[in-house]
Amino acid sequence: MAIARKPKPAAPAKKDADVDALIRKGGSVASQTKERTAASVVLRLPPDILSRVDAKVAERTVRIPRHQWLIEAVVEKLERESA
Repeated sequence: MAIARKPKPAAPAKKDADVDALIRKGGSVASQTKERTAASVVLRLPPDILSRVDAKVAERTVRIPRHQWLIEAVVEKLERESA
């Protein structure tokens, strides 16, 4: 069995150099505007209400998370009350 020399690493392509320069440059975190921030809210629901919510979520043709369903319900209520 013949022994071969260790291959020399290929010179980095210009594309690799551009990527490395971008990585070294770094960046900044996107600023958060007031519109994009969300507040966390703890919502305690009795088990019977939660099961009713889950049943309504399951009835939908396109499945959405319970969280999204609750947000839609709150928005609908706010729109009704402000009309």
